[in-house]
Amino acid sequence: MKRRVSFNSEEIRNLFFQECLKSLSLKKWKNLRDLFNVPKSVLEFYRNGKLTLPEELYEKLSKKLQEKDRSFFNKDIRYMGANWGQTKGGMATYLKHKEIFDNGRKKAIGVIRLRTHKFDINLSLSLELAYFIGLFIGDGFTNKYGGYHIIQFTGDFRDEVDFYNVLINNLCQKLFNVKAIIKKDKYVNAIRFNIYSKDLFEMITQRFKIPAGRKSRIVLIPQEILNSKPEIIKSCLRGLYDAEGCVFLDKRSSYNKPYPRIELHMCNLPLLKQVYDLLIGFGIRCALGKSENNLRVTIWGFEEVKKFLEEIGFSNPKQLKKLRNLKN
Repeated sequence: MKRRVSFNSEEIRNLFFQECLKSLSLKKWKNLRDLFNVPKSVLEFYRNGKLTLPEELYEKLSKKLQEKDRSFFNKDIRYMGANWGQTKGGMATYLKHKEIFDNGRKKAIGVIRLRTHKFDINLSLSLELAYFIGLFIGDGFTNKYGGYHIIQFTGDFRDEVDFYNVLINNLCQKLFNVKAIIKKDKYVNAIRFNIYSKDLFEMITQRFKIPAGRKSRIVLIPQEILNSKPEIIKSCLRGLYDAEGCVFLDKRSSYNKPYPRIELHMCNLPLLKQVYDLLIGFGIRCALGKSENNLRVTIWGFEEVKKFLEEIGFSNPKQLKKLRNLKN
């Protein structure tokens, strides 16, 4: 059985199909159906989430998107493997033998707890801590499952392994005295960076007021950071852009040399407004897209991109690689 693709939220799914229509220069859903030979009712089920999307069709559609949009959506999908039916059967087995499974889980949680370390959740708000919070706002997730707490980041396995495995792992050890468990996702080119720490969970959710669970539409830059000195705010923005920023070099013949743009594309208009206002306050001209199909902050042109690099900058090698020669 071939794999299926499921979107992490209704908003992401709707945006994906809208972007596909736009990238193919099509005006009606009928045109999309005819192009990919998909029956009307089936496409409707794909769009409203009643049916998961076949991996082959997802790949065909996403190939038509710009690289930045493709990367954006790849972070917000999950693959259902060929054994997804067995997984359902596994849940039925769990319910029949719940006590046995739960006892084993408690033992595993006990091992995890032995590996965790306590730290003061009210540690000073440093540049490093502000950067971590910015990165978490962009790519982080935290929740409580039974007796343990997990903080997770998701990156691109193809070009962010060293970024998370070295830079972010070292940062977490320095700040919180914890070491992450890093794994490659089985079904998609993603790296999962997991930290098990109740203290870190409480720092994120209680001190910085970032809710646990799905947060993509509601998370904001914490007030504690907004009330801090400019260097702290800039460090938080740097973390956010390392997580979710996209760098473009327009190489059309109409430009004498590649024309740069930096975009922050997120399904969270209030957060984008915060970023826009902060960038303007730091003297960086940018544009804010407010429509459902254009939720992004865009910085364009050599001068403004250079200002961004001077004031905010990147630490993620994925972004730096594209901008290596721009400062010169």
